[in-house]
Amino acid sequence: MLIRQVVTRRHNAPPPSATSLLVAKAVAYLQANYTDPHLTVAQLAKYTYTSREHLSRVFKEYTLESIHGYLTNLRMQHCRNELADGTGVLDACTASGFANYSSFLKSFRALYGITPAEYRAQLRQSRRTP
Repeated sequence: MLIRQVVTRRHNAPPPSATSLLVAKAVAYLQANYTDPHLTVAQLAKYTYTSREHLSRVFKEYTLESIHGYLTNLRMQHCRNELADGTGVLDACTASGFANYSSFLKSFRALYGITPAEYRAQLRQSRRTP
């Protein structure tokens, strides 16, 4: 009987809303294109056939994060992976989609409390320590 209730509930689940599908489409686009330094919210809105304002509002409602914040976090994760793989700071910055090096440095320090060079040094040190 319990199995029948679970199966019945799954079949009666409401379909995803148009808003959640919009956000999912935007997230997929961001994840595929975050390394493009010229990526803008306007491009994303055009891709999703909606206004920037509407997209920004529903994106924040569903993800609890702004589009810009989400994009910055994707880029920072990529950058940290690049640094961990031994890539130089400037190369990791540009490969991650950051267009402005000084802005990138400020953002990295604000998020992690250290510079990218210090982060790289810490990674090297932790690999040497048994």
